[in-house]
Amino acid sequence: MAASEAACRWAGTITWILLVLASMVLISYGIVRAGWHRRLPSPAVQEESWNGSLYIFAGCALSLAAAVWSNFRGNPVWVSVCVGLPGIPVGWATLDDPYDLKRHLATLISFPLALAGIAEVIWAGGRRQRG
Repeated sequence: MAASEAACRWAGTITWILLVLASMVLISYGIVRAGWHRRLPSPAVQEESWNGSLYIFAGCALSLAAAVWSNFRGNPVWVSVCVGLPGIPVGWATLDDPYDLKRHLATLISFPLALAGIAEVIWAGGRRQRG
């Protein structure tokens, strides 16, 4: 019974980690696809940038879903905050100005923190860490 419980716990942990990584991949792909521009680009480039922004928004939604799931899993609050962090500043920066470098900077700040949250859960062995 204990072995199947541990396997079930690790299956949930791995699924959660994959959700966090999928959000980071979608955000990264969207940023690469959208690019950045000094001034307003041509209409064709604006459409490509909008398509990239859709990937960014999808990644932000996954990031926030991973934060909620992290909280339900019993991870420490800082882990839930760090995993959801890419969803808020990157999404806000994309909404604020889809042609600016702010989303790149938000990504540089929030992605290492999300990876730190993943590392904490792996280091804890996927176990519930709160009360």
